[in-house]
Amino acid sequence: MKNFERKNVKRFSYFLILLFSYSNLYAQLYEQSVRSIVEALASDSLEKAERMIEQTIRLYPMRKSNAILHQYLGGIYQSRGENEKALEAYNKGIGLSPTSLDLLLARASLYLQLNNQDRALSDYNKVLEAQPDNEEALFYRAFIHSQNRRYKEARADYKHLLELNPMHEDARLGLAVLSSKDGRPREALELLDALIQFYPNHAKHYLARSGLYVERKEYEKAKKDISIAFELEPDNPECYLTRASLYLATKKRKLAQQDCRTAISLGASPEQVGTILGAMK
Repeated sequence: MKNFERKNVKRFSYFLILLFSYSNLYAQLYEQSVRSIVEALASDSLEKAERMIEQTIRLYPMRKSNAILHQYLGGIYQSRGENEKALEAYNKGIGLSPTSLDLLLARASLYLQLNNQDRALSDYNKVLEAQPDNEEALFYRAFIHSQNRRYKEARADYKHLLELNPMHEDARLGLAVLSSKDGRPREALELLDALIQFYPNHAKHYLARSGLYVERKEYEKAKKDISIAFELEPDNPECYLTRASLYLATKKRKLAQQDCRTAISLGASPEQVGTILGAMK
């Protein structure tokens, strides 16, 4: 009986050694695959990285760390405009790691791109519950609130963000746009003046201020800002769209239509152009 027990112990010990060795090898092969994927991504070999990620997930389906691979895969799909596949990849990653802030931020960004603001807001809220000072989530949540006329909430997020990072350029611009929407044109103008002082070579600030001047019917000032923006970024479709708005406000419909066509040729979205063309009717 004792001999039998000793034999069983030896066999079990041998089995454990084999299992441990296999587990180590399994882990090493997985880690090697992940390193190769990161190298492919770093060298912009996206097709190669995509094949390697899919193969790694297929070979090692039970690894919780596959969440990051699903994130990489989603990013590749999103860069190619394959948004449904990107969303599926992000969902799978979040299924493996529901508290991953990087995955939640990636999915929220895609939802925004798909104009699904409610779901984007839900993901940004989850990020901020876990990390109240996350700058990306604060900025985009403020943007969503501003778009939906929740000005008090948007202002709170922008101010929180600027307390964390006083030189956050886009937050300052967002707050200026919000102030304009919220019936505070003087505050908006002061914010834009300060931005232009800090960043005199950034066309977007001149375009924002010109839009405010158009609303105030200060057309010569608007025209001057648009001219500066064109000098800085002559191929920026926003320059043409902003000038089209000025032309429309000054009853130069044909010139406005011409600028809208140019903006489309430079990559402006149909929604942006549609807003201006709709105002012509």
